Amino acid sequence: MEIVHLTEERLPDFQNLYIEFFRELRGKQGWKPDEEESYRKEAESYFRRGDVIFLAYEREPAGFIRLSSREGCFWIEELFVRPEFRGRSIGRALVKKAEEYVKKHDDAVYLFVLPQDKDAIAFWKRLGYDVINTVELVKDLEPSERITFHTVELLGECFKIFRWKGEKFTEEERRFMELLEEFYKKEGTKEEFLKIMNRTLKEWLEEQLDDDKTP
Repeated sequence: MEIVHLTEERLPDFQNLYIEFFRELRGKQGWKPDEEESYRKEAESYFRRGDVIFLAYEREPAGFIRLSSREGCFWIEELFVRPEFRGRSIGRALVKKAEEYVKKHDDAVYLFVLPQDKDAIAFWKRLGYDVINTVELVKDLEPSERITFHTVELLGECFKIFRWKGEKFTEEERRFMELLEEFYKKEGTKEEFLKIMNRTLKEWLEEQLDDDKTP
């Protein structure tokens, strides 16, 4: 495997990978992708403005990672490995290359990850990414029937996440989201939710303590 910094002559490889990335993402979301030419122009614009982009090759283009610098911080914007090359540690190698670059300029790198993408979350956590610093919010200005949601929470605050095709939620996770939705529909409050969770967690911890004391 070879990892290279993107150059002018390799720009078409990045553009094609960028198109594949969005084709796969939109498929998961159940949305129709944009025209390929718009993605091609977008990919070129990132290169022209100076984003740091690394390409991985295994005799042919296998994946890429793109870094941008915003508000004094480095962000991993996209990481993509073509399906036929997955399971070969290419994604891990691309992340390592990006981190080595950032270390020359800063001591942290940030990224966004969609909460529905459990594989991505597991991947990033394995690499040590575990601080949630922001929550992305959106307001639909026009009703959209093509989007349905799951109910989730963060410290008792109710949020929604898009439903995806081929989701990998466990039965326990699905049941939890269903119960959350019922709770909030019945006008359950953040304070009530936190009391329930604190009580349940305390009971569980007390049980563990009792078990530890049992000879």
